[in-house]
Amino acid sequence: MCFAYNADLYYRDYFPDVDLGWWLFAVTVGIGSVGVVAGGVISDKFVARMGVRSRVLVLALSQLVATLPAFGSVIFGPLWAMVTLAISYFFAEMWFGIVFAILVEIVPLSVRSTTVGVFLFVMNNVGGNLPILVDPVSKAIGYREAIMIFYAGFYGISSILFFLTMFLMDGPVEAKAAEHPAGSAGLDNRAFTHDELAHRTLPSAPNNSRL
Repeated sequence: MCFAYNADLYYRDYFPDVDLGWWLFAVTVGIGSVGVVAGGVISDKFVARMGVRSRVLVLALSQLVATLPAFGSVIFGPLWAMVTLAISYFFAEMWFGIVFAILVEIVPLSVRSTTVGVFLFVMNNVGGNLPILVDPVSKAIGYREAIMIFYAGFYGISSILFFLTMFLMDGPVEAKAAEHPAGSAGLDNRAFTHDELAHRTLPSAPNNSRL
């Protein structure tokens, strides 16, 4: 969100003679969308082997790979800034679908909607307002340096946090089957059926004895 709020202003300030509007659109929307899908596909491939922790591992690695190109996108000139931004966005945007998959897998069905709602609130209202710190920091050390800290630097911090979180996650579902019966921990989306239908019975047929 820091980059989203500052990208146009940053590139207009540092490259006033170059119009990067369409390039930013192509990179952030086009490449970023591909990254979102790729992250989901990759995490789904590994989740059967490692469990939920595999999704967090994909998050940690993707944000780590995105960090250096993110620095490049605010250091280099217009051409290489867009090239490195494309590389960074491809890996950085992998987080979106994976995070929501983790959220619905680690909580019971009864609180999944609430959990997603709280997450969106924190992401938009807490994380979404943190970019206001860019202005005072930029006045102290420079605009480019502030963007490097709050944009590229926080990719690296998120990678570390995801890596540490990985050790709190469960392993493969098969290995935990005895400890977590279907539907009890929300680790398997197939538990949805059990959570919803376990205690329901079909209505009895009408009594036609008088006919």
